[in-house]
Amino acid sequence: MVGSKAVLFLCALNAALVGGCSDLRLLSKSPDVVVSARTMDFKIDLHTLVESVPRGTLVQELVVQDCKDCPDYGWRTKYGFVGFNTLGINAAADGLNEKGLSAAYLVLAETTYPAVNLTAGHLPIVSSFVTYILGNFATVDQVRDGLQHVQLAGFDAALQDIVGTAASLQKESFPLHLSVHDAAGKSIVIEFLHGEMKIYDNPGGVLTNEPPFQDQLALVKQHDKANGMRDESFVGGYSPTERFQRLTYLNRHPGANFISNTSYGAATIDQAAISKALHMINTVAIPTAYIGHGGPTQYTVVRDHRNLQLYFQSNENQVLRRIDLEKIDFNTSSNRRAISVNFVDWSVDATEALLQSTVSSKDMPPRSVIEKLLHNAQNDYKVTKVAAHSTDNSSFWLGLVVGSGGTVVLGTAVVALVYHRRDPAYTPLL
Repeated sequence: MVGSKAVLFLCALNAALVGGCSDLRLLSKSPDVVVSARTMDFKIDLHTLVESVPRGTLVQELVVQDCKDCPDYGWRTKYGFVGFNTLGINAAADGLNEKGLSAAYLVLAETTYPAVNLTAGHLPIVSSFVTYILGNFATVDQVRDGLQHVQLAGFDAALQDIVGTAASLQKESFPLHLSVHDAAGKSIVIEFLHGEMKIYDNPGGVLTNEPPFQDQLALVKQHDKANGMRDESFVGGYSPTERFQRLTYLNRHPGANFISNTSYGAATIDQAAISKALHMINTVAIPTAYIGHGGPTQYTVVRDHRNLQLYFQSNENQVLRRIDLEKIDFNTSSNRRAISVNFVDWSVDATEALLQSTVSSKDMPPRSVIEKLLHNAQNDYKVTKVAAHSTDNSSFWLGLVVGSGGTVVLGTAVVALVYHRRDPAYTPLL
């Protein structure tokens, strides 16, 4: 493990050089709620398309960095999925498949991909990791086993030269690690350290960027030891470590929910989970260009793994859009369709609904009427209270009736005033 000061220095340095991103699987006490979310923070324009990819789609693997002699490798998707395809090509950086499995790229500057073995008859070389995972596997366990039968290699950043994104090139490699979640609520992290693939269970559900995953967990333990597990003391910055810790602490309390069935919170269990995931992931979205950690949040994704719903927002269009995977026939090749990550109107126009509404608030009577009501109501309460201490039970009940009756009379008068009185000197509240 590296020291905490060295980690923070590396975080600051690497964030300036590459990119960001945060990923979260929402912890829940309900086994029926499996929701995850992510931000895509990156300095170059990724030209993202939200694309449905049917079963049987042919995928040709990307060119491999420092391997001009790598053989071609093509394969067909076993499962359909909706991916956030990058650079205008069929290479997903995020997505959800029809089995409720998600995969996501996040930057990790310490990444060193395994060396490619070109020995004849050896394992095929895969360089589009997210696409491969979404198209071939249904569960985290299948991912863990299936990746043992291919070689994973970093794709060549020079690919941008031929896909029309030369205005915003990142000539260096794309050092990445992956977060994978399935519909059963299992999560893993896939990293490439010192030329070896590492796969870790991730019960806490959080991943950001540098340092590597195991070092991030060690830093969380350091914070817990120093602060006595006081989660309200989480840090508020936007470095990868600060984002990792903030999401970890917020995610530790799955039973903490807002009051249900309120005027501001009428939602189903599933809707409440989506909203909670949005609230949490938005605490690590980059709010202004002044913050230089990894570039802007180009888009935000929320994934409902059980109900196969995929939600997204873009940097300057915060309207929540939804793709229902259950409505897509992934057996039909013509359903290979894409939309821009900026698709849909910038806002929802509620003007017509407002003008057609038959609901309005109630006008209040003059404050003098309210003052009298409050004053007399207090006196009635006092009469009742005194009567309650009387040794004569009949006096007690008499006081109670008198007090209650007086309150009812005054209340009726106020109601009449509210609904019927229209004093020319009285200006209703707007």
